[in-house]
Amino acid sequence: MGMEYYNGSWIVPIRWTRVNIYIYMDMLISKVHSVQMKQLHIGTSCDDILMKKILQTHLPDDSTVDSAPLIHLIESILHAAPMPSINKLNREEIQANSSKYDIGLTSSIKTLAWTINRIASEILQSGSGNQFLHATTMAVLELLGSHSWSTKLVIVLAGLAIAYGDFWLIMQFRSTNCLALSIATLKGQRNYMTPRNLFELRLKALRYLLDKMVSVTKCILEFEVLHLNYVNLGHEEMAVPKTQIHKASYWVIRSAVECASQITSLIALNFESKESNVIAATWELWSLACKVSDMNGHLRKQYDEFNKQIEKNVFSSLLQSFEDNQLDKQKILRTLFALKDECPLLDCLSNKKVGIDVLREEEVIIFISSVELCLEELLLLEQQLDNGPHYGSEISFKIVWVPIAKSAQWSADERKTFHEMIDILPWYSLYEPSNLSSSAIQFFQEVWQYQGDPLMVVLDSEGKIKSINAINAISIWGTKAYPFSVSRERDLWKEQSWTVEFLVDDLDPIISYWIEDRRNICIYGSDDLRWIRELTNKMNKINRYGKFVELVYVGSKYREQTRDILSIFAKENLSSFLSFTKICMFWS
Repeated sequence: MGMEYYNGSWIVPIRWTRVNIYIYMDMLISKVHSVQMKQLHIGTSCDDILMKKILQTHLPDDSTVDSAPLIHLIESILHAAPMPSINKLNREEIQANSSKYDIGLTSSIKTLAWTINRIASEILQSGSGNQFLHATTMAVLELLGSHSWSTKLVIVLAGLAIAYGDFWLIMQFRSTNCLALSIATLKGQRNYMTPRNLFELRLKALRYLLDKMVSVTKCILEFEVLHLNYVNLGHEEMAVPKTQIHKASYWVIRSAVECASQITSLIALNFESKESNVIAATWELWSLACKVSDMNGHLRKQYDEFNKQIEKNVFSSLLQSFEDNQLDKQKILRTLFALKDECPLLDCLSNKKVGIDVLREEEVIIFISSVELCLEELLLLEQQLDNGPHYGSEISFKIVWVPIAKSAQWSADERKTFHEMIDILPWYSLYEPSNLSSSAIQFFQEVWQYQGDPLMVVLDSEGKIKSINAINAISIWGTKAYPFSVSRERDLWKEQSWTVEFLVDDLDPIISYWIEDRRNICIYGSDDLRWIRELTNKMNKINRYGKFVELVYVGSKYREQTRDILSIFAKENLSSFLSFTKICMFWS
């Protein structure tokens, strides 16, 4: 670039990038502020001025983006890096989450991919120093002005994760992969001569800062879905967390710019890098990490206070909702399931995330159970309901599975089981069961008496409870028990005769044939092998005298013992028996 003569001096022309414009504007503004500050009230601080500038960039539109799948993908990238602080549990939790978040990830990436790459380019081009950091941060805020605060941060973290993941891929594979080595060479990435302990300290500081940035982003995500209409606070008290969110957003983005700058310097780190420069860079990361961590602590405390009040008021609202003369089913379902997500359901058949509106017209069965739902019990319910909503115009209902974990914090095993279950369920399920409010769980336990055993609560089209638990009626009669009300179940019991056919209920075609053939049938079960052998020997003697009785072994409720005994049945040919799956269904 050539020199130009202007106003008696030689100058270098400026390349007017967005960052340079912001630097120039900040220089002008700082001069204006130096004059204006003398006239401002003493209480006005630099933070106030910064907040005004931040808010001027925020012009959100009505569009919404589901950021949750992206934030978990970002975490998986950050946690995949070979850092000693990452333990096995974290990796398992990330892997357990990955399959579920594939559902919404494609949509989020399709919407935001171009913006993410643009932001990645913006933050990687930033220079070092406070002036460049601030200018780039403001430029990024302006580029993302139409998005919510949480989406801004998710986009920035996604752009940063690309650079971070790229750095670590080359680091890991350059010694074994020719392509990685060639790229590392072009980037100037070589074996570091910096003392290893300093290098590791710098990476540790970078990783710690990244974790805190993700924590703040998650907290803001949670804040944005809070139903603040349940919070009884004044305007000033409500304004406090908003200000904290704006300030935290600025510092997370500024930290991302610093991280990108340091990742770039790590890539190009040469043999002559001074230890003092590495120490200074590490100190800058720790300084930002402490600042972001402090903001996260304040935000989390505020969130917990709000959430505690919301949960208390939600429980009261649920109690009131079922006592109102004019029931509103949609309001009840939204209060139960949609406090933290406007589209809280997963259609397990189509694998699509849907809202409460899909339950508007029909009767709704809320199927509450533990995550470790017995597969055989589930198969029985599916079999009994198979001819329900799909084949009868007069029979219209929808089922929502609500899995409850053993504790508030879902384990990796519970998440894995949940994903396996939604792959085979033909109904609706909660999309993210950990979002279920504690007040809803409290309501299930205290009002609907959920104690761990499966529960099927039936709401009619208006929201009135028809049965507090219809699982027995459905397991026995299936769609014949429709509309699954207490009165309908009572009528069915009055009509029902106790017969072998009713007891076995078409579980096994051979038994059904024997019933039609009017044979004598003895159904027996036990986990005592000695008693079983004694009974079958005596029955065989009776059969030899011409009083023929068909023996059918149906196991016992103690399933593990039954499984062991079945293997002996096959070897010794003791009598006819149901398969293990059918035995479980029989006892259900």
